Amino acid sequence: MKKEKIAVLGSGNGARAVCAQIGFRGYDVVMWEPLEETDDYKRLKQEKRVLLSGDIILEGKIKEVTMDIAEAIKDAVTIFVVVPAFAHEPIFKKMIPHLKSGQHIVIMPGNYGCFKLRKMLNDKGLDLDISITETASLPYACRITSYNEVRVFKKKDKLHMATSPCSCFKQIFNILQDIFNPYVEMLECDKILNIDLGNSNFTLHPLPVLLNYGAIEQNPKTFRHYIDGITPEISKLMKKMDDERLAIGKAYGIDLLDTLEQLKIYYGWNDSTTYYEYVHSPESPYYDLIGHNIKSRYLTEDVPQVLVPAYLLAKKADLNVPVVEITIRLASYLHGVDYLKEGTTLAKLGFDKLSVEEISNFV
Repeated sequence: MKKEKIAVLGSGNGARAVCAQIGFRGYDVVMWEPLEETDDYKRLKQEKRVLLSGDIILEGKIKEVTMDIAEAIKDAVTIFVVVPAFAHEPIFKKMIPHLKSGQHIVIMPGNYGCFKLRKMLNDKGLDLDISITETASLPYACRITSYNEVRVFKKKDKLHMATSPCSCFKQIFNILQDIFNPYVEMLECDKILNIDLGNSNFTLHPLPVLLNYGAIEQNPKTFRHYIDGITPEISKLMKKMDDERLAIGKAYGIDLLDTLEQLKIYYGWNDSTTYYEYVHSPESPYYDLIGHNIKSRYLTEDVPQVLVPAYLLAKKADLNVPVVEITIRLASYLHGVDYLKEGTTLAKLGFDKLSVEEISNFV
Protein backbone atom coordinates (compact mmCIF):
# COMPACT_ATOMS: atom_id res chain seq x y z
CA MET A 1 0.00 0.00 0.00
CA LYS A 2 1.29 3.46 -0.90
CA LYS A 3 2.04 5.40 2.27
CA GLU A 4 2.13 9.16 2.74
CA LYS A 5 5.11 11.50 2.73
CA ILE A 6 6.97 12.09 5.99
CA ALA A 7 9.61 14.78 6.51
CA VAL A 8 12.48 14.46 8.98
CA LEU A 9 14.08 17.77 9.96
CA GLY A 10 17.61 17.02 11.10
CA SER A 11 20.59 14.96 9.97
CA GLY A 12 22.30 13.80 13.16
CA ASN A 13 22.47 10.41 14.86
CA GLY A 14 18.80 10.19 15.75
CA ALA A 15 17.49 11.83 12.58
CA ARG A 16 19.30 9.44 10.25
CA ALA A 17 18.23 6.44 12.31
CA VAL A 18 14.59 7.61 12.26
CA CYS A 19 14.82 8.14 8.49
CA ALA A 20 16.01 4.57 8.09
CA GLN A 21 13.08 3.17 10.06
CA ILE A 22 10.52 5.34 8.27
CA GLY A 23 11.90 4.37 4.86
CA PHE A 24 12.06 0.70 5.84
CA ARG A 25 8.34 0.81 6.65
CA GLY A 26 7.53 2.01 3.14
CA TYR A 27 6.87 5.73 3.66
CA ASP A 28 8.21 8.39 1.31
CA VAL A 29 10.67 9.99 3.71
CA VAL A 30 12.50 13.24 2.97
CA MET A 31 15.47 14.23 5.14
CA TRP A 32 16.24 17.93 5.58
CA GLU A 33 19.84 18.91 6.27
CA PRO A 34 19.79 22.05 8.47
CA LEU A 35 23.47 22.96 8.55
CA GLU A 36 25.74 22.68 5.53
CA GLU A 37 26.36 20.81 2.30
CA THR A 38 28.84 18.26 3.70
CA ASP A 39 30.31 15.27 1.90
CA ASP A 40 27.91 13.08 3.92
CA TYR A 41 25.00 15.14 2.65
CA LYS A 42 26.13 14.84 -0.97
CA ARG A 43 26.59 11.06 -0.77
CA LEU A 44 23.24 10.54 0.98
CA LYS A 45 21.53 12.74 -1.59
CA GLN A 46 22.96 10.56 -4.34
CA GLU A 47 22.53 7.10 -2.79
CA LYS A 48 19.32 7.70 -0.79
CA ARG A 49 19.59 4.92 1.79
CA VAL A 50 20.53 4.57 5.46
CA LEU A 51 21.51 1.38 7.25
CA LEU A 52 20.96 0.54 10.90
CA SER A 53 23.34 -1.89 12.60
CA GLY A 54 23.70 -3.23 16.11
CA ASP A 55 20.50 -3.75 18.08
CA ILE A 56 18.38 -3.01 14.98
CA ILE A 57 19.48 -4.25 11.56
CA LEU A 58 17.67 -2.85 8.53
CA GLU A 59 18.00 -0.68 5.46
CA GLY A 60 15.69 2.23 4.74
CA LYS A 61 15.28 3.99 1.41
CA ILE A 62 15.06 7.78 1.45
CA LYS A 63 12.89 9.51 -1.13
CA GLU A 64 14.94 12.71 -1.09
CA VAL A 65 17.66 14.53 0.83
CA THR A 66 17.44 18.31 0.65
CA MET A 67 18.57 21.58 2.21
CA ASP A 68 15.32 23.27 1.14
CA ILE A 69 12.95 23.14 4.12
CA ALA A 70 9.98 24.17 1.98
CA GLU A 71 10.61 21.19 -0.31
CA ALA A 72 10.95 18.86 2.67
CA ILE A 73 7.72 19.98 4.34
CA LYS A 74 5.52 20.41 1.26
CA ASP A 75 2.73 17.80 1.23
CA ALA A 76 4.20 15.99 4.24
CA VAL A 77 1.45 14.61 6.45
CA THR A 78 3.84 14.14 9.39
CA ILE A 79 6.95 16.20 10.16
CA PHE A 80 9.54 14.81 12.58
CA VAL A 81 11.83 17.34 14.27
CA VAL A 82 14.83 15.29 15.42
CA VAL A 83 17.46 17.75 16.66
CA PRO A 84 18.96 18.84 20.00
CA ALA A 85 16.69 21.13 22.01
CA PHE A 86 18.90 24.18 21.45
CA ALA A 87 18.07 23.91 17.74
CA HIS A 88 14.29 23.92 18.23
CA GLU A 89 13.68 27.66 18.03
CA PRO A 90 15.78 28.37 14.91
CA ILE A 91 14.28 25.38 13.12
CA PHE A 92 10.74 26.30 14.18
CA LYS A 93 11.31 29.78 12.73
CA LYS A 94 12.25 28.24 9.38
CA MET A 95 9.44 25.68 9.53
CA ILE A 96 6.50 27.89 10.52
CA PRO A 97 6.08 29.79 7.23
CA HIS A 98 5.60 26.48 5.40
CA LEU A 99 3.19 24.74 7.77
CA LYS A 100 -0.36 23.96 6.68
CA SER A 101 -3.45 22.95 8.64
CA GLY A 102 -3.80 19.19 8.84
CA GLN A 103 -0.12 18.48 9.36
CA HIS A 104 1.28 16.65 12.39
CA ILE A 105 4.54 17.65 14.11
CA VAL A 106 6.50 15.06 16.11
CA ILE A 107 9.30 16.52 18.25
CA MET A 108 11.74 13.78 19.20
CA PRO A 109 12.72 14.24 21.98
CA GLY A 110 10.23 16.86 23.16
CA ASN A 111 12.16 19.03 25.65
CA TYR A 112 9.35 21.61 25.94
CA GLY A 113 9.24 21.96 22.14
CA CYS A 114 5.45 21.79 21.99
CA PHE A 115 5.01 24.82 24.23
CA LYS A 116 7.74 26.76 22.39
CA LEU A 117 6.17 26.05 19.02
CA ARG A 118 2.62 26.86 20.19
CA LYS A 119 3.81 30.19 21.59
CA MET A 120 5.71 31.07 18.41
CA LEU A 121 2.60 30.31 16.35
CA ASN A 122 0.44 32.38 18.69
CA ASP A 123 2.89 35.29 18.61
CA LYS A 124 2.56 35.34 14.82
CA GLY A 125 -1.22 35.21 15.04
CA LEU A 126 -1.36 31.87 13.24
CA ASP A 127 -4.33 29.64 14.04
CA LEU A 128 -3.26 26.48 12.25
CA ASP A 129 -5.10 23.21 12.81
CA ILE A 130 -2.03 21.10 13.51
CA SER A 131 -1.10 18.56 16.17
CA ILE A 132 2.18 18.56 18.08
CA THR A 133 3.54 15.38 19.63
CA GLU A 134 6.50 14.97 21.93
CA THR A 135 8.41 11.81 22.80
CA ALA A 136 10.36 11.49 26.03
CA SER A 137 13.61 10.71 24.23
CA LEU A 138 15.00 9.14 21.09
CA PRO A 139 13.93 5.54 20.48
CA TYR A 140 17.51 4.33 20.92
CA ALA A 141 21.04 5.09 22.01
CA CYS A 142 22.84 5.42 18.68
CA ARG A 143 25.81 6.96 16.87
CA ILE A 144 26.62 7.63 13.21
CA THR A 145 29.45 5.30 12.11
CA SER A 146 29.60 6.34 8.44
CA TYR A 147 27.71 8.64 6.08
CA ASN A 148 24.96 6.07 5.51
CA GLU A 149 25.10 3.91 8.65
CA VAL A 150 23.98 4.42 12.24
CA ARG A 151 24.91 1.97 14.98
CA VAL A 152 22.13 1.34 17.47
CA PHE A 153 23.83 0.43 20.73
CA LYS A 154 20.47 -0.54 22.19
CA LYS A 155 16.89 0.29 21.33
CA LYS A 156 14.30 1.17 23.91
CA ASP A 157 11.64 -1.48 24.39
CA LYS A 158 9.04 1.22 25.10
CA LEU A 159 8.86 5.00 24.67
CA HIS A 160 6.45 7.54 26.18
CA MET A 161 4.65 10.08 24.00
CA ALA A 162 1.93 12.72 24.34
CA THR A 163 -0.01 14.79 21.79
CA SER A 164 -1.60 18.24 21.76
CA PRO A 165 -4.50 18.37 21.19
CA CYS A 166 -5.14 15.02 22.86
CA SER A 167 -7.99 14.34 20.43
CA CYS A 168 -5.30 13.63 17.80
CA PHE A 169 -3.38 11.20 19.98
CA LYS A 170 -4.71 7.94 18.57
CA GLN A 171 -3.99 8.96 14.98
CA ILE A 172 -0.38 9.91 15.77
CA PHE A 173 0.06 6.93 18.07
CA ASN A 174 -0.90 4.62 15.18
CA ILE A 175 1.58 6.32 12.85
CA LEU A 176 4.45 6.01 15.33
CA GLN A 177 3.51 2.46 16.22
CA ASP A 178 3.59 1.53 12.54
CA ILE A 179 6.97 3.20 11.96
CA PHE A 180 8.78 1.74 14.96
CA ASN A 181 7.06 -1.66 14.98
CA PRO A 182 8.21 -4.23 16.00
CA TYR A 183 11.22 -2.67 17.70
CA VAL A 184 9.84 0.04 19.99
CA GLU A 185 6.38 0.16 21.60
CA MET A 186 4.80 3.57 22.18
CA LEU A 187 3.25 4.39 25.56
CA GLU A 188 0.66 7.11 26.20
CA CYS A 189 1.08 10.07 28.53
CA ASP A 190 -1.94 12.31 28.98
CA LYS A 191 0.01 15.57 29.42
CA ILE A 192 2.81 17.09 27.37
CA LEU A 193 4.43 18.43 30.56
CA ASN A 194 4.67 14.83 31.78
CA ILE A 195 6.96 14.17 28.81
CA ASP A 196 9.07 17.29 29.45
CA LEU A 197 9.56 16.74 33.18
CA GLY A 198 9.93 13.02 32.53
CA ASN A 199 13.12 13.36 30.49
CA SER A 200 15.62 10.98 32.08
CA ASN A 201 18.56 13.06 30.78
CA PHE A 202 17.68 15.46 33.62
CA THR A 203 19.15 12.97 36.07
CA LEU A 204 21.56 10.94 33.95
CA HIS A 205 23.64 13.60 32.20
CA PRO A 206 24.66 16.95 33.78
CA LEU A 207 25.54 16.02 37.35
CA PRO A 208 27.97 13.16 36.53
CA VAL A 209 29.74 15.38 33.99
CA LEU A 210 30.24 18.16 36.53
CA LEU A 211 31.46 15.76 39.22
CA ASN A 212 33.99 14.25 36.77
CA TYR A 213 34.93 17.52 35.06
CA GLY A 214 38.70 17.19 35.42
CA ALA A 215 38.85 13.55 34.34
CA ILE A 216 36.68 14.28 31.29
CA GLU A 217 38.81 17.32 30.39
CA GLN A 218 41.92 15.13 30.44
CA ASN A 219 40.40 12.18 28.58
CA PRO A 220 37.49 13.44 26.45
CA LYS A 221 37.81 10.74 23.78
CA THR A 222 37.96 7.76 26.11
CA PHE A 223 35.96 8.74 29.19
CA ARG A 224 32.84 6.57 29.50
CA HIS A 225 30.12 8.77 30.93
CA TYR A 226 28.05 6.01 32.48
CA ILE A 227 30.67 3.41 33.36
CA ASP A 228 33.47 5.71 34.52
CA GLY A 229 31.35 8.68 35.58
CA ILE A 230 28.54 7.14 37.63
CA THR A 231 30.08 5.83 40.84
CA PRO A 232 28.19 4.56 43.91
CA GLU A 233 28.49 7.95 45.66
CA ILE A 234 27.57 9.99 42.58
CA SER A 235 24.64 7.64 42.09
CA LYS A 236 23.31 8.62 45.54
CA LEU A 237 23.41 12.32 44.67
CA MET A 238 21.69 11.60 41.34
CA LYS A 239 18.87 9.97 43.31
CA LYS A 240 18.44 13.17 45.37
CA MET A 241 18.30 15.19 42.17
CA ASP A 242 15.71 12.82 40.70
CA ASP A 243 13.60 13.15 43.86
CA GLU A 244 13.59 16.91 43.29
CA ARG A 245 12.32 16.32 39.74
CA LEU A 246 9.49 14.13 41.06
CA ALA A 247 8.54 16.86 43.54
CA ILE A 248 8.30 19.41 40.72
CA GLY A 249 5.93 17.10 38.90
CA LYS A 250 3.70 16.71 41.97
CA ALA A 251 3.49 20.50 42.34
CA TYR A 252 1.84 20.55 38.91
CA GLY A 253 -0.40 17.54 39.44
CA ILE A 254 1.81 15.06 37.59
CA ASP A 255 2.96 11.71 38.96
CA LEU A 256 6.29 11.10 37.25
CA LEU A 257 8.18 7.84 36.99
CA ASP A 258 11.55 7.86 38.71
CA THR A 259 14.49 7.58 36.34
CA LEU A 260 15.57 4.13 37.47
CA GLU A 261 12.10 2.77 36.70
CA GLN A 262 12.23 4.48 33.30
CA LEU A 263 15.53 2.77 32.51
CA LYS A 264 13.99 -0.59 33.35
CA ILE A 265 10.90 0.10 31.20
CA TYR A 266 13.01 1.27 28.28
CA TYR A 267 15.87 -1.23 28.32
CA GLY A 268 14.87 -4.20 30.47
CA TRP A 269 13.96 -5.09 34.03
CA ASN A 270 16.38 -6.35 36.64
CA ASP A 271 16.83 -6.07 40.40
CA SER A 272 19.14 -3.02 40.35
CA THR A 273 18.40 -0.51 43.11
CA THR A 274 20.76 2.30 42.02
CA TYR A 275 21.85 3.96 38.79
CA TYR A 276 25.34 2.62 39.39
CA GLU A 277 24.04 -0.95 39.50
CA TYR A 278 21.83 -0.51 36.44
CA VAL A 279 24.42 1.02 34.13
CA HIS A 280 26.74 -1.88 34.95
CA SER A 281 24.03 -4.49 34.33
CA PRO A 282 23.60 -6.55 31.15
CA GLU A 283 20.45 -4.59 30.30
CA SER A 284 22.28 -1.26 30.12
CA PRO A 285 22.95 0.20 26.63
CA TYR A 286 25.68 2.48 27.87
CA TYR A 287 28.88 0.49 28.23
CA ASP A 288 30.54 1.60 24.98
CA LEU A 289 29.37 5.23 24.92
CA ILE A 290 32.46 7.44 25.02
CA GLY A 291 33.71 10.80 23.82
CA HIS A 292 31.59 13.42 25.57
CA ASN A 293 33.77 16.38 26.47
CA ILE A 294 33.18 19.09 29.09
CA LYS A 295 31.20 21.18 26.61
CA SER A 296 29.15 18.38 25.10
CA ARG A 297 25.38 18.47 24.85
CA TYR A 298 25.21 16.63 28.21
CA LEU A 299 25.76 20.12 29.64
CA THR A 300 25.22 22.61 26.80
CA GLU A 301 21.83 21.12 25.91
CA ASP A 302 20.56 19.45 29.04
CA VAL A 303 21.32 22.25 31.51
CA PRO A 304 19.63 25.16 29.67
CA GLN A 305 16.91 23.15 27.91
CA VAL A 306 15.99 20.47 30.48
CA LEU A 307 17.11 21.61 33.94
CA VAL A 308 16.44 25.35 33.64
CA PRO A 309 12.70 25.17 32.79
CA ALA A 310 12.16 22.55 35.50
CA TYR A 311 14.03 24.72 38.03
CA LEU A 312 11.97 27.79 37.09
CA LEU A 313 8.76 25.78 37.44
CA ALA A 314 9.99 24.72 40.89
CA LYS A 315 10.64 28.32 41.92
CA LYS A 316 7.18 29.36 40.73
CA ALA A 317 5.77 26.64 42.99
CA ASP A 318 8.01 27.75 45.92
CA LEU A 319 9.88 24.44 45.88
CA ASN A 320 13.45 24.18 47.14
CA VAL A 321 15.55 22.09 44.70
CA PRO A 322 19.17 22.59 45.87
CA VAL A 323 20.82 19.87 43.76
CA VAL A 324 19.18 21.11 40.57
CA GLU A 325 20.11 24.69 41.42
CA ILE A 326 23.78 24.00 42.16
CA THR A 327 24.05 21.94 38.97
CA ILE A 328 22.77 24.86 36.88
CA ARG A 329 24.93 27.43 38.63
CA LEU A 330 28.12 25.36 38.52
CA ALA A 331 27.68 24.63 34.80
CA SER A 332 27.07 28.34 34.22
CA TYR A 333 30.26 29.33 36.09
CA LEU A 334 32.39 26.72 34.33
CA HIS A 335 31.12 27.62 30.87
CA GLY A 336 30.92 31.37 31.40
CA VAL A 337 27.26 31.33 30.36
CA ASP A 338 24.24 32.39 32.40
CA TYR A 339 22.13 29.33 31.60
CA LEU A 340 19.26 30.63 33.73
CA LYS A 341 19.03 33.61 31.42
CA GLU A 342 19.96 31.95 28.13
CA GLY A 343 18.04 28.69 28.58
CA THR A 344 14.37 27.81 28.21
CA THR A 345 12.71 30.41 30.40
CA LEU A 346 9.05 30.36 31.36
CA ALA A 347 8.52 33.37 29.09
CA LYS A 348 9.65 31.29 26.10
CA LEU A 349 7.00 28.71 27.04
CA GLY A 350 4.25 31.27 27.62
CA PHE A 351 4.15 30.33 31.33
CA ASP A 352 5.68 33.45 32.89
CA LYS A 353 2.38 35.20 33.69
CA LEU A 354 0.48 32.05 34.70
CA SER A 355 0.05 30.70 38.22
CA VAL A 356 0.89 27.13 39.18
CA GLU A 357 -2.81 26.25 38.99
CA GLU A 358 -3.18 27.94 35.60
CA ILE A 359 -0.16 26.06 34.22
CA SER A 360 -1.55 22.78 35.57
CA ASN A 361 -4.88 23.44 33.86
CA PHE A 362 -3.22 24.64 30.64
CA VAL A 363 -1.08 21.56 30.15
